[in-house]
Amino acid sequence: MTSSELRAHARESLRGKWGKAALITLVYLVINWGIGFVLGFIPFVGGLLVTIVSLPISYGLLVTFLKLKRNEEVSYADFLSLGFSNFKNVWLVFGNMILKLIIPIVLIIVFIMLMVFSGVGAGVSVAFKSVGATTGFAGLTIIGVIGYIVSLIYLVVKSYYYSLSYYILYDNENKTAKEIVEESEKLMQGNRWRFFWLGLTFIGWAILAGLTFGIGMLWLMPYIMVTFVCFYEGLAGTKENVEVEAIKEENE
Repeated sequence: MTSSELRAHARESLRGKWGKAALITLVYLVINWGIGFVLGFIPFVGGLLVTIVSLPISYGLLVTFLKLKRNEEVSYADFLSLGFSNFKNVWLVFGNMILKLIIPIVLIIVFIMLMVFSGVGAGVSVAFKSVGATTGFAGLTIIGVIGYIVSLIYLVVKSYYYSLSYYILYDNENKTAKEIVEESEKLMQGNRWRFFWLGLTFIGWAILAGLTFGIGMLWLMPYIMVTFVCFYEGLAGTKENVEVEAIKEENE
């Protein structure tokens, strides 16, 4: 399906559910903000704890909208139980995604270190008025900046391979984290640009939501997430998706 067809499918799936979807989003944002606010008072480890807790909750929200799209019964705070009941699996999948992205991550770290080293070296060479050393360190800084940008682009482009991992986790809890990540990579072969473009098509809506002081995000977030579910189901050929296509063919 094209991007416009996926968005239309998402709107159809949310028909009669927009209010519930917006309220789920509001509850999620309030709880997420509350967790961040409370844990922010814990010195040193507060930020780490926020990350540890937020990832499963985000997974829970994804599953909530996936279930909502499939007309399954969900409550306004189900994302908490859905997330924490899969706490281990969520982080195992994330760990396998990191392993797949280890090369660009290492390259980014190396080029950051190169920029820091060259920056310190340039400062020292200026202090000692060494023109040759200053020029050399300036060259290293340029190499570091270019390498960092290229590595970052490489990381983003490669990460799109694993965009469907958590959808697959929900539908295939019997699979290992490694198998789930590899399945996402297989599904996204030749589809990364489509997924990237699909996200870009919401920019206009995001701008409009911003003009409402963010209130519009209560409806935009479900719209985006359900559209991504439609994208996933179209690639994965889920049972529900096959049934929908069969009904469409019969009607034609």
